[in-house]
Amino acid sequence: MSIGDISLTASMRSNLFSLQSTASLLGRTQERLSTGKRVNSALDDPTSFFTAKAHLNDAANLDSLKNGMSEAVQTVKAADTGVTTITGLISSAKALANTAKATAAAGAASGASDTIAVGTIAAGDTITIGATVLTARATLGTIVGDGTTEFVIGASAEGTAQIVSALVNNTAPALTYNSSVNGASITIARNDGGAMAAGDVTSSGGFVDTNNTISSGRMALAQQFNSIMTQISNVVADSGYNGVNLLMTSNTLTVDFGNSHTLAVGGFDGTGGLSATTANGLWAVVGNIDGDITKLDNATAALKVGSQNLSNNLSIVTARQDWTKNSINVLQTGADNLTLADMNEEGANMLMLQTRQSLGTTSLSLASQAAQSVLRLFG
Repeated sequence: MSIGDISLTASMRSNLFSLQSTASLLGRTQERLSTGKRVNSALDDPTSFFTAKAHLNDAANLDSLKNGMSEAVQTVKAADTGVTTITGLISSAKALANTAKATAAAGAASGASDTIAVGTIAAGDTITIGATVLTARATLGTIVGDGTTEFVIGASAEGTAQIVSALVNNTAPALTYNSSVNGASITIARNDGGAMAAGDVTSSGGFVDTNNTISSGRMALAQQFNSIMTQISNVVADSGYNGVNLLMTSNTLTVDFGNSHTLAVGGFDGTGGLSATTANGLWAVVGNIDGDITKLDNATAALKVGSQNLSNNLSIVTARQDWTKNSINVLQTGADNLTLADMNEEGANMLMLQTRQSLGTTSLSLASQAAQSVLRLFG
């Protein structure tokens, strides 16, 4: 039935329109109260709706970066924990070295010979017999010079083991060399059959004097030192987090801050240069100990620089982390300001509209009384 099929009085039509408007406002107010938003779709306010949506998208993009920043903080903290542990181990190693310095060297060896154990030799390692220094050469070949100051590692080019003579107490000892390098030994003896004295023979690097110049106390301390050096390397290897280890120079941590802004945190040598360090010559002489103490001091200085870099980068990441959290809050607040409803206002609107609806219904009833009075004529 079309509207034109029924004739309403002007007052009734006016009251009906008012009731319809009130019902529409009631529906809108109920939606705002239920959702808490003044703008629920683009139809409510296109400008506010799309601007708020853009703010929320930006906030979501920033929020997706927070996890990466949080992981970066943990990676840096893991490295810093490793540095702290390694610094403590270095302090322990230095204490061992200072104790070794205060430990007396061994007395004269019994018997007429001294044994030099042969480890992994490098060119430049030495054996000192009296005042003569014998230096390992880098390559095989015929001994140059007079043969008293150099020797080759292993057999010569001619395939014979090298025998080098030197003076000890003005007596030429026999120095025999086992051509099997690793695990071999060199025996040094006085030709006159006299006993070797402490200090007659010293060595460096892969040559270790085992029975004449190293006391059992120093050797034990040197072995503890070597154990600590191994633990330092182990701590470095274990200081990674989520696949990134900043105590290794080959690792780099890239932190994404958004908008193509990143921070690259480079790794460094967490051993401080001690990765291949062992007690020099098992600390047979004080000079060997002093050299290792210098290495420890240099490592401590290097770790201090590395730790400072970690601290600086951690400050940057945490600052950007805080900035990201605050920016997300600003964007969400901006979106809310554009779309949220004033609940107090909407509650008051609801009460007023309900009152208006009740009054409209009453008014429509009064407007219909004229028609009802005609009906009474037929009563």
